[in-house]
Amino acid sequence: NNQTLEKNSEGGPTIPPSLAQEELNSRAQNVKMGKRMAMQEGKVFFQYSQLYAYQKGADGQPEIIPEEAEIVKQIYASYLAGESTASIVKSLNNAGIPSPQKKGGWADTTIRRIIENERYCGDVILQKTYVTDPISKKVKVNNGELPKVYIKNNHTPIVSRETYERVQQERTRRSSKRKV
Repeated sequence: NNQTLEKNSEGGPTIPPSLAQEELNSRAQNVKMGKRMAMQEGKVFFQYSQLYAYQKGADGQPEIIPEEAEIVKQIYASYLAGESTASIVKSLNNAGIPSPQKKGGWADTTIRRIIENERYCGDVILQKTYVTDPISKKVKVNNGELPKVYIKNNHTPIVSRETYERVQQERTRRSSKRKV
């Protein structure tokens, strides 16, 4: 590469923007490769800050937070009993149960995120989203652009697979009813 380093106003060398971009892209590729290799080895990374009722255990594996797990079970049971997400939000807020964010109350989207998340039945889907550009760090939902990896029985579930699947069927039933 015969690009020379340019001098900045203090007289020190600067890296041309094209070279900086190349370096960033190269690092991003290395990170992607590392994540793909870890995925193939069955290694799963949890964003505990985004996952209610689980914390990182001493062994580095997901560990259930018992009192929050009871809330998750209650949410699934209420939904299967015919309650709407809005009604579940109202009961949790009225009971003074702290939301996953610990500040502010429960919201409709929080309940939906909990009932849609396969991690609560012990499974994991990897590559649900991906970063499109290393500079802006823009995240896109993966709609088939990259392969998704589904890992069954990855960790201790909070709800049974049967309960989880019944909730998914109920979600589908309710959403098809709304469209009519």
